[in-house]
Amino acid sequence: MTGRPERREVVIAGGGFAGSILARALHAEGRDVLLVERGRHPRFALGESSTPLANLALERLAVRYGFEDLWDLAAHGRWRRRLPEVGRGLKRGFCFYEHEPGRPFSPWSPGSLGAPAPSPASGPLRPGGGSASSRRLVVAASPDDDAADNQWLRADVDRFLFERARAEGVDCREETAVEVASAPRDSADGPVRLRAGGRAVEAGLLVDATGGSPLAASLGAREASPRLRTSLVYSHFAGVAPFERDEAWPDSPFPERWSASHHLLEEGWMYQLRFDDGSVSAGFLLTGDPAGEPEAVFASLLDRYPSLALQFADSTPLRPVASRSGVAWRRDRAAGRGWLLLPHSYAFADPMFSAGIAWSLLAVERVADLCRSGLPATGDLERYGRMAAAEADHIDRLLVAAYRLMPSMERFTAAAMVYFAAASFDELRQRLLDAPPEGWCWQGFLGAGDGRSRLFEELDERSAAAGESGSLADWIAPAIERWNLIGLLDPRRRNAYPVDLEDMERRAVEVAAGLGLDVAELRRRWPRLRSPSALREVPSAR
Repeated sequence: MTGRPERREVVIAGGGFAGSILARALHAEGRDVLLVERGRHPRFALGESSTPLANLALERLAVRYGFEDLWDLAAHGRWRRRLPEVGRGLKRGFCFYEHEPGRPFSPWSPGSLGAPAPSPASGPLRPGGGSASSRRLVVAASPDDDAADNQWLRADVDRFLFERARAEGVDCREETAVEVASAPRDSADGPVRLRAGGRAVEAGLLVDATGGSPLAASLGAREASPRLRTSLVYSHFAGVAPFERDEAWPDSPFPERWSASHHLLEEGWMYQLRFDDGSVSAGFLLTGDPAGEPEAVFASLLDRYPSLALQFADSTPLRPVASRSGVAWRRDRAAGRGWLLLPHSYAFADPMFSAGIAWSLLAVERVADLCRSGLPATGDLERYGRMAAAEADHIDRLLVAAYRLMPSMERFTAAAMVYFAAASFDELRQRLLDAPPEGWCWQGFLGAGDGRSRLFEELDERSAAAGESGSLADWIAPAIERWNLIGLLDPRRRNAYPVDLEDMERRAVEVAAGLGLDVAELRRRWPRLRSPSALREVPSAR
């Protein structure tokens, strides 16, 4: 490596969706940006399930920078009509199913296979949503297909966004590995010095968007021990039958195949994400390291659960079944002098509640905000790091509790209700309230830093101590009441919760109080729930 080093204001390592969107935003802010990707697009990536909070972040970025494609990616109908060449799948919400080895799945407990749903008046309010026998939980995230979330076919999405960055003038380089030559320890040490594809580069700010590569360690972010220790066996498949095909399940607010499907098992859980072309991303998150070849492990797990085996009986892997041990990771810090880590380079626990895309996009907004008038000062980077640490702890508490409470649906539902209350509260705030002066991106993710921090802490504590579900059943409804504005734990729903805007309007007094509005003002703002078009009235920063 010879010659004078190349000097850049910002170097972003990692050309996935977060790195590419951030590069575009910083370029629009006038920063000199180099975006490098060690592979070549299209390349396979996991992390495929979006949520309403992720879509709100996409819409804010679209409005601020005039990125029409981000606006289109934020709702299934817009994406399908305007970007049909980019692969995606309809996601209407979340489904959870409790399985038992050797027994076909039923939405009702053993002894009542095929039984109709219990009456809403059949028992007291329980974490299972009014039916202690329910082994199924469904939570909608949108009122219809057009406004729905998406499963992201990451090979397509990442390539599309990387090429958009290039088309807008960002210096984008593929097949370019990055190594840190030196990172500053104090103000006298100068910039971060890199080797990028054999070339010397000096960066005023290095952003690690690689998603867990060794780059963070070379910056001084040491490995920390995650509490969750899991392994993953996964692939994409053709020919997977819909799970609900043989059951006329009651009260479902949408066709359940179009969801982030979670199958709770003795060994951990299985995810299934269906794309519009009929292919399915599927994987087992396991609490141990299974022995054997990945394809054999995947097949043996299917064989233990008859309803899953039936689904995959005629399926074909579209790529070799692969495995990964040590799914969770954590670094001891997310920022230092002259560098920062995007969330999935800093910490990852588990994909259980699809938090990854939303958390990453929130960080993209923050970094763009910090770089609005130049490079961030040391104090700004420290603030970014503190928020990332608080949010990683917050998410970790939720996911550790969820694993402790599986596979019992009655117990697990307590963790799910905490997540859905926290997430839906933020969604309603961001749609119905005016943004705070610093913007929504500086509000802690899922309530990290407000009263929900204690809610997540208490869930963690109670899940560790709970030998029976009774203590959770008595605790959960009053614990989430402050943030539960969408009617979770309503026994009339029988564990299947739609997006019911008319029901919310009937509870306008309760919703208004929860959001700090008077009822008349809340009703004036109701149209924002049906259409986000009001966002488009905000002037672009360009």
